[in-house]
Amino acid sequence: LAEAAGGCCPGASRNKFAYNEAGQVRIRAGLPIYECNSRCRCGADCPNRVVQKGIRYDLCIFRTGNGRGWGVRTLERIRKNSFVMEYVGEVRACPGRGAGGAGARRGRDMAAPPQIITSEEAERRGQVYDRQGATYLFDLDYVEDVYTVDAAHYGNISHFVNHSCDPNLQVYNVFIENLDERLPRIALFATRPIRAGEELTFDYNMHVDPVDAESTRMDSNFGLAGGGLGGSPRARSRIECKCGAAACRKYLF
Repeated sequence: LAEAAGGCCPGASRNKFAYNEAGQVRIRAGLPIYECNSRCRCGADCPNRVVQKGIRYDLCIFRTGNGRGWGVRTLERIRKNSFVMEYVGEVRACPGRGAGGAGARRGRDMAAPPQIITSEEAERRGQVYDRQGATYLFDLDYVEDVYTVDAAHYGNISHFVNHSCDPNLQVYNVFIENLDERLPRIALFATRPIRAGEELTFDYNMHVDPVDAESTRMDSNFGLAGGGLGGSPRARSRIECKCGAAACRKYLF
């Protein structure tokens, strides 16, 4: 698995396989993951089919005790660099960002087609989220800031994962059936061994260090609708951070 294989997705995109034989990610955050798909000759047991198999750990939702609402914890130990869950929701074209209709209707994966909402509906929801201080929007800005995932009405357990300034999950952009770089799938991997009973978190305002030109293309921020989703300095209410980490930045945005 050290080198790209010709005829397989990583090989066709001139990338190395992202996983080791145990299915743990072995490339640095910021680099894309190309998993094998229906056009590959390999079978379901191929080690390059990880995110597409879905959640493999027992997770549960619980009520936090420090005003952060609901959260997610694992009921079993998670190994470092293991895939934990995918951030799932409705895909919308961000108002004023020039997304074409044909591109917006293209599925990210045959097994998990995105739910598409109109720009008008996205604008309406953005106003509601602003009033609620909601944080369910995730920019898909791997190459350009055109699409956003909205997990408020449609999603999975990732909807309840809280922010931390010292998280135990890291975001990776993943491509499977759909290779449109504007529509990556958002996968969360463990940054370290995670104990059974530990809460799962990721950084809502994550920035990947620009190791090289490729890694600077990863800057998927999780933010407020109508308030600069990609971290742009538009006026918006500041939200106090309650993660409790030693290196807490005090504010989510």
